Amino acid sequence: MADASEARPPLSDREVYLKLSAVAEELLRLAEAAESYVGNAALTSAANTLSGTARVIYEHCLGGEDELH
Repeated sequence: MADASEARPPLSDREVYLKLSAVAEELLRLAEAAESYVGNAALTSAANTLSGTARVIYEHCLGGEDELH
């Protein structure tokens, strides 16, 4: 069986940013539908973490640091 990394082409930093942003947005939508404060807080926290990670990647892409592509 082939390794999962062999089946997909590598993701560019821009693609990683876009995917993380999309997942963060979905988590925020799910947080709005959560039936408890705990569920809402967990989903909101996860969304904020992913959003922050995406923001750092975006800033690196703009700054051209580490030869990101």
